[in-house]
Amino acid sequence: MTKLFPDRRQNLASLLLAFPILSVQPELAQRDLLAAESAKVLYVTQSAGFAHPVLPHSEAVLQRIATETGIFDITVTRDAKTINHHGLEDYDAVVFFTTGELPLDQTQQEALLAYVRRGGGFVGVHSATDTFYEWPQYLSLIGGYFDGHPWHQQVTVSVEDETHPSTRHLGTSFEIYDEIYQHRNWSRDQVHVLLSLDVTSVDMTARGIKRQDGDFALAWTRQEGAGRVFYTALGHRPEVWDDTRFQQHLLEGIRWAMGSKSNATTLAAHNTLSPEEIADGWTLLFDGEDLSSWRGYGQQNRPDGWQAVDGTLARTGQAGDLVTVERFTDFELQFEWRVEEAGNSGVMFRVTEGDGPPWYTGPEFQVLHNAGHQDGRDPITSAGSNYAVHPPLRDVTLPAGSWNQARLVVRGPRVEHWMNGVKLLDYEIGSPDWTRRVAASKFADLPSYGREPSGHIAIQDHGDPVAFRNIKLRRH
Repeated sequence: MTKLFPDRRQNLASLLLAFPILSVQPELAQRDLLAAESAKVLYVTQSAGFAHPVLPHSEAVLQRIATETGIFDITVTRDAKTINHHGLEDYDAVVFFTTGELPLDQTQQEALLAYVRRGGGFVGVHSATDTFYEWPQYLSLIGGYFDGHPWHQQVTVSVEDETHPSTRHLGTSFEIYDEIYQHRNWSRDQVHVLLSLDVTSVDMTARGIKRQDGDFALAWTRQEGAGRVFYTALGHRPEVWDDTRFQQHLLEGIRWAMGSKSNATTLAAHNTLSPEEIADGWTLLFDGEDLSSWRGYGQQNRPDGWQAVDGTLARTGQAGDLVTVERFTDFELQFEWRVEEAGNSGVMFRVTEGDGPPWYTGPEFQVLHNAGHQDGRDPITSAGSNYAVHPPLRDVTLPAGSWNQARLVVRGPRVEHWMNGVKLLDYEIGSPDWTRRVAASKFADLPSYGREPSGHIAIQDHGDPVAFRNIKLRRH
């Protein structure tokens, strides 16, 4: 059972974006950027009935997620009257966290339905089912109407579809403290259920229970013409919006509703250097296609399991560890990384090739899906740590499938680990603190661990899919 608790919430501070988007040839980059558009989402939070206090917080969280993941751009509106045929053409998905009879006339209602049926995505959050009771076609679109909330407590939620992108990170069940809806005019024949209430976790004699079948679905999907509809009843409380697993649930639901449109963001902006970076001495270790800067650890050639895929350096099959052809002493390294559910990898530095694997000599910047991997349970082996030696300040990772921005600074014995704009830790190789920590770790009997003055940068093959991009380095 996966537990959903508020203490796993994400820091809402704006995180610094470390990677420029200008090309060495600005006129070509500008043309490429203008030719491609990011996926766009409209978030509607108008309340024509009960106004949920969490709405402003939800807007901030969703805007931050959109910025940090780069999956889509988001526009927030508290006025549903802006919905019309022409305006909807600008968006790949519409998200409702609404109540009551919104001020849409018949023409606007028909425009929304036509938009979804032509292939637009539609997402409902929490009280989206407490909306448009006087518009029957909306019932068909959303899949059911709100019919009270008998429980506002910690409950157990059953994951009925563990393969859907919005739920596959949640395990077979999880616990959450939230306001729990029941629905009417709802049928399993009309929707595909993702999540449902485990009724053994609640009082089934509670006041307000109207369903007699004990079937309380909490998230579902359905098809409306060529469009996809995703609904989740969770999201009443700010603590839920702060929980990274709910964020991933909603993010993946939106991405699923958009379909292939969520991948529309151009690749032209990545794996490039600006003129300023070039002047400052930055070089690319990967330009989106060329892998000549890399080879297999202990090999002359690069393993076939590492490939350039859609502008990323990706582990696509059995490969082994990857190392740079060059060796480096003091440097600053920036890179972005992405793993899937429970994914594990790492980036090591000052690696020398010998009888053992790269970690025999090179300290490791841990790359990990914290929420899905057992190493994420202990800070000292979590993402951003100096693996098994120094824990990060806190967990600042984004949901699985999102891009995280990393920075590694190595100057003599001094090392800094950064991620998503946050300095996670620093340490001094050879200091008393370093010596004590290494002696208590798995590296205690490795005399060359962290002691090499220069070496290769290595990317670990831990058997899981992993991808990197924007890999750039500046020597000191």
